[in-house]
Amino acid sequence: MVIRNRLLAKTLIQTAVHSPCNYRIGAIAFDKKGDVLGNACNTFRMGSKFIGEQNRKGTGFHAEARLIKRYKTNIKTILIMRIGNSGNILPINPCPACAKLAEKLGIKIVTVMGRNGKNILPRIFNVAMN
Repeated sequence: MVIRNRLLAKTLIQTAVHSPCNYRIGAIAFDKKGDVLGNACNTFRMGSKFIGEQNRKGTGFHAEARLIKRYKTNIKTILIMRIGNSGNILPINPCPACAKLAEKLGIKIVTVMGRNGKNILPRIFNVAMN
């Protein structure tokens, strides 16, 4: 399980680092069995609209919203992480629009480090399975 945790952590970090946005956010979606469905980072808006807060001019698509759009009700849990310019993990919580959509679909969004500063990265696999 330690190896899987490290691989998932590495995937999440690499996904966030690939974001072209100022706030680099990565997300991984898990199904009901705890298997990875896919990953996504936040991106710039490309002219199409998706949900709530993201429709304002100059904003982008959130990583968790991209996963929900792609996998819909197959998702049980989404894990999100924000990476700073220096590569450190920063606090993040889902926006109200993404949180509302996830709740409506029965999806749990878990942050690697919430506003309380508690890092759950070592328990990443356990979070996906619960």
